[in-house]
Amino acid sequence: MTVRKQKKVRKQRGSRVYGYGRISGGHRKSGSRGGVGNAGSKNHHKIGSITEMILSQKGFTAPNPTFSMFINVGEIDEHIEFLIAAEIAEKEGSTLKVDINKLGPIKVTGKGLVTHPINLHANSITEKAKEKIEAAGGKVITDPSEE
Repeated sequence: MTVRKQKKVRKQRGSRVYGYGRISGGHRKSGSRGGVGNAGSKNHHKIGSITEMILSQKGFTAPNPTFSMFINVGEIDEHIEFLIAAEIAEKEGSTLKVDINKLGPIKVTGKGLVTHPINLHANSITEKAKEKIEAAGGKVITDPSEE
């Protein structure tokens, strides 16, 4: 067994962190972070879970929980080439047939401009979106038996 000429602690003098890093808090165990796992979830870590719940509530909150996503009619009109490539839309003469239900439970909202006549198949759509599609010469089909 080789013997060091100098102790490691002598070599680390002046480094301030002694090889344990500055971010982790040094050579400490779980007591420095308030326990392991769910320790302190009813006491000293409770404020962290409350702030996580508050900060996670961002963005669109649908009144109907089955429709957690939404898409604007303007986005459908803008990205029509992408929808055709993804086999969500297809051309039928001058009109476009778009089946938005293939993407999942999505609600169609009325933001944006509609420049193409679109036959839209959707389970949920707002009145404003319906008016814009019909004003452009398209129609909205919410019931699958209406085709």
